[in-house]
Amino acid sequence: MSNALHNDTVWSNKLFVRLFWAHTISLIGTAIGTAAIALLAEDLSQGSGPRVLGYTLTIRIIVFLFLGPFAGSLSDRIGRKLQMIVSDILRALVMVSLFFVNAEWQLYFLAFVLHLSSAFFTPIYKSIIPGIVGEKLYPKALAYGTVAYNLSDILGMLAGGLLIFYFGFEFGFGVDAASFILSAVLIAIVPFSSPGRKKEKQRTKVFFGIRRMFVIPELRRSLMLSLQVSIVGGLAIVTTAGYVKNELEMEGAFYPVAMAVMGIGAMFASLYYVRCESGAQKIWGNIILPAFLIILATAALFKFYVVLLVAWLISGAGQGVFGIISNNLLAQNSDENERPHIYAAQFALSHAGWGLSYPLCGVLASVYSFATASWACLGLMLITMLPMIRRKS
Repeated sequence: MSNALHNDTVWSNKLFVRLFWAHTISLIGTAIGTAAIALLAEDLSQGSGPRVLGYTLTIRIIVFLFLGPFAGSLSDRIGRKLQMIVSDILRALVMVSLFFVNAEWQLYFLAFVLHLSSAFFTPIYKSIIPGIVGEKLYPKALAYGTVAYNLSDILGMLAGGLLIFYFGFEFGFGVDAASFILSAVLIAIVPFSSPGRKKEKQRTKVFFGIRRMFVIPELRRSLMLSLQVSIVGGLAIVTTAGYVKNELEMEGAFYPVAMAVMGIGAMFASLYYVRCESGAQKIWGNIILPAFLIILATAALFKFYVVLLVAWLISGAGQGVFGIISNNLLAQNSDENERPHIYAAQFALSHAGWGLSYPLCGVLASVYSFATASWACLGLMLITMLPMIRRKS
């Protein structure tokens, strides 16, 4: 049975509000810390910052993919609340430890601990929300989560740039550590329950969630939507900076503008989508994939900054809506006890797509061009559409 409180809006649900702000505060701190880590990487190895960051990104994908599924089983043993609090504290300790890093290997080790803590926090946080707000309000909670993620990323990076400019990049580590501690405190005072230990042995197995993701059709669809998001998202994250600077021959300041446009598209599309009637939502959901194909082809064919902005605006909008649909499918096709396992499995498996798109786009854009990477992503997108076409036929 759901533990949801029957309120008119998600904002009248005190449990949701506290968890929402806990997550948002940690996201803002993370954005500031990310900017600081990028500068630390450059400081450790002059001129090799991108290589060092590339290795930390690889560590992130490996940890999420191979250790993420254990998040559900761990929550069975120690409880969801304690797991989230410990994860926040570990992330705060990592940020403090970054003050003392003077070698690359130390950064890689701390990156491992940081991403492992995130892998044990994020899916559990997501699995709690459906039971708190209820099925009816869950899509709106997802939309506000999308807004918080993108807005904190934009404002956090801006604030991080200003703070680092005036106080140095080490200051960013302190802000990030403080945000995680505050997040842990807010979670500690939220009275939500953790499901008891499972009586059925099947549900205590580490790979229970992964099996469910492949057995249940709607969960497979959720995973496919996440894969499609990783294709267009990976292209933007990996190639935009180089494309703007090297191929469009524009100032570096135009790069964050393009990324901000993608975030703005995700925010407004998410808020609009949850306010539509179910029929309209179905229409919007059906046109996203064709829209992805069109923007990939358009961005490859027309080498203009304005075209890139429009493409990334539509890309962000599609990613925001697909995120809501995907997470809603997870909630609708799992019960309260299964959700930590289901969300952990989806979190891990969805990063396999990012693990594919990051290096593929990076290599193709570096060796050939942005257009080549775009055409490759378009081909991958067509391949991901085949299971959906077969399912409808």
